[in-house]
Amino acid sequence: MLRLFQTQNVFISSYISHRPVFACGGNLTGDTGFIGSQGYPGIYPSNSKCVWRITVPRGQVVSLSFRVLDLENDSLCRYDYVDVYDGYVNGQRLGRFCGTSRPSALVASGNKMLVVMVSDANTAGSGFLAAYAAVHPHERGERYCGGRLDEPSGTLKTPNWPDRDYPAGVTCSWHIVAPENQIIELKFEKFDVERDNYCRYDHVAVYNGPETIEARRIGRFCGDSTPTPIFSEGSQLFIQFVSDLSLTADGFIGHYLFKPKYSSITRSFPTTTPATLTTLPMEALCKQKCRRTGTIESHYCSSNFVITGTLISAAMRDQSVLATFSITSLHKEGNLTVQQAGKAMSTRVVVLCKKCPLVRRGLNYIIMGYVDALGKGIVSPHNFVMAFKTTKHRDLAVLNNIRC
Repeated sequence: MLRLFQTQNVFISSYISHRPVFACGGNLTGDTGFIGSQGYPGIYPSNSKCVWRITVPRGQVVSLSFRVLDLENDSLCRYDYVDVYDGYVNGQRLGRFCGTSRPSALVASGNKMLVVMVSDANTAGSGFLAAYAAVHPHERGERYCGGRLDEPSGTLKTPNWPDRDYPAGVTCSWHIVAPENQIIELKFEKFDVERDNYCRYDHVAVYNGPETIEARRIGRFCGDSTPTPIFSEGSQLFIQFVSDLSLTADGFIGHYLFKPKYSSITRSFPTTTPATLTTLPMEALCKQKCRRTGTIESHYCSSNFVITGTLISAAMRDQSVLATFSITSLHKEGNLTVQQAGKAMSTRVVVLCKKCPLVRRGLNYIIMGYVDALGKGIVSPHNFVMAFKTTKHRDLAVLNNIRC
């Protein structure tokens, strides 16, 4: 990022000597440049919406740094604000900004960035001045939030932590990359994100791999209950924090650590077959106190599959159980492999710890869990399993209509 700052200093000197006239929006290309609110440094006009489309050369990404920010202040930036998006069409909002507090550099994932400034009937301030530059992907330097993390250990946290609540309207994405022979342990030290039974609004989503593929999602988290430690399947994790434009909270701080691939820990949802599950040292996981937490509602969206069914067979495999369920209702399928013969459906589920949850043949259960790369259901002590009662049928029917 040093080259970016040096380049920006040259442009700032040029800007002072030859002050440009900023229009309302426009298309900007090239390696570096400036954008500013209409009429900057004069008072920006009221009732306006200006859109800038920034494009840098292919193979590089856009970095945007605010040099001046002076807009009407509001804790949720509901009136006058600047939105910054990753890309042009359907891009994630990287942040919404107002007041006079300047964020650190905002970096897109590609060579395009969209900047939108909106003002209402009442204005207050001189607007903004920002410098953009083309930088190499994964270039190190201070960022507003997110980025690539490839050191053996490190920390991730929400913007403003710990001084004040995280801002509304932000998206932060961290890509953690370990060596091929290692996995990643992620632990949250403090966690407080706007509560919702289905984590539909502000949330933290954690994925196996380098991107947000729904089938590879480990979980979606919100509220003030600290998630249990998370272990990657392989050498990469992708963590995305999203806040909407309403309520905010304290936020979170978490720490990651690289570990040997076959150390005495268990991974969040293994991609192993039942035969190899017996070789995984899961004693630490299975010795934890077995206690179900949360509710059907709080686990529904973070689970890959949700079924009700009868346990028809159970094969013990050292610490784990290979359980076959006759499915009564399939509420959420995900990529779960389901066998069907006529109207009868069944599926095989690996219960990682044979005593947690403890299931018995012939009984009916609500089962929630993850799906591995082979389509097999995985249930750990942290997943939600309970005896099925007819009174729960209505609760599950309501959840079927929820969009997670």
